[in-house]
Amino acid sequence: MTASGSARVGTPPANGRWVNVVTVICWFGFFSEGYDMGSLGAVLPTLMADPVWRLSAASAGLIASAALLGMAIGAYSFGLLSDRIGRRRCYLTCLALFSTASGFAALAPAPWLLGALRFVAGVGIGGIIPVCAALTTEFAGKDGVNRQFAIMYSGYSLGIFASALVSYFLAAEMGWRIVIGLGAVPLLLLPFIARALPESLVFLVRKGLSAKAADLALRFGIELPSAEQAAPSSVEKPGLRALFSAGRSRATIGFWLATFFSMILVYGLNTWLPKIMRDSGYELGSSIMFLGVFALASSAGGVILGWLADRIGRSSAIILAFSAGAVAILLLSMHWPLAVTYGVVALAGLGTVAAAVMVTSYLSSYFPAGLRATAVGCCVSFSRLGAVCGPLIGAAIVQAGLPVAWNFYAFALIALFTGASILIVPQIAVQRAH
Repeated sequence: MTASGSARVGTPPANGRWVNVVTVICWFGFFSEGYDMGSLGAVLPTLMADPVWRLSAASAGLIASAALLGMAIGAYSFGLLSDRIGRRRCYLTCLALFSTASGFAALAPAPWLLGALRFVAGVGIGGIIPVCAALTTEFAGKDGVNRQFAIMYSGYSLGIFASALVSYFLAAEMGWRIVIGLGAVPLLLLPFIARALPESLVFLVRKGLSAKAADLALRFGIELPSAEQAAPSSVEKPGLRALFSAGRSRATIGFWLATFFSMILVYGLNTWLPKIMRDSGYELGSSIMFLGVFALASSAGGVILGWLADRIGRSSAIILAFSAGAVAILLLSMHWPLAVTYGVVALAGLGTVAAAVMVTSYLSSYFPAGLRATAVGCCVSFSRLGAVCGPLIGAAIVQAGLPVAWNFYAFALIALFTGASILIVPQIAVQRAH
């Protein structure tokens, strides 16, 4: 009897302890990414007030966009590599890359070097996204994908919240460098993660390591993919061309547009929200905590939208969420009592970041297992163009001297475009090859 066959005969229920190991490790990768990306937005008011650098809004926007440009390269490159050389190796490389770059960024003596190091960090950050999405989807099993994916992706929003919290307590007295520098902390845990993180079963079977893959399948209580499922020939060679063949073009275009617009929202608001709220008349402390509330609501919102998607469908849940996000962003253009504003900011987080998570979850489950990381990586890479545009839109509005409310008008319109884009994706049964 083959290893594949033996694994399928007595496959036990998913072992929660081991499933949680992968989810927690991937959650930590997203938490570290969220902290790294959120830290710049959290310290942006302090950074622009630096008496030595005296950054303009345009210069600050370029520094913020440097990481996003790196993410485009990292997501595409590591998305392809992880389907070819293994997801575990790519995860460890990406985490080490952006953590190291963040540590050096805190020591940058000039704005151009800060931007260059943010670009390097972005390569690692972009690469870890498709790797974590593929690992979590594969090891969660058929019945736990939505729940485990929502938990994993909540790390990103909680990382942003942590960056806002650290900035709130440290930036005013200790400056922006300490907030950025704490992004190097994940390096301390890298040896432990290297011991605990398993390799993708699809990759192991493809490389002829079926016995090792079978042991992992039994431990996690998931089905071992057959050699036919794991072989590149069953889904074409992983790459960009495969995403536009076999009737996948329409789905690919729909996902690319949805993630493009959603990244404008996510990174535009993450970068400029404290500054926008500060210019709207709120105190610095409150402005920073708006980013924290935005992130915290995004984290909880992912679970809420996952529950809603199970009842009304992913497409409907995504469209409803982005519509609610558009309304919330428009409401922010008006001045409300502080408590009400916190509530509106929370709804905006649910209708932007949490909704974007649902798009990625939908994408990750839509394509076959052997093409999953490639699909997510290529889509995320394209979406980085939107991520680059997000901070630049905020910078352009500031530079043009337009009223603060124009930020909210622009981002609300983009939220509507995002929800509409998901309608392009054909409503077919989600493909799950674990």
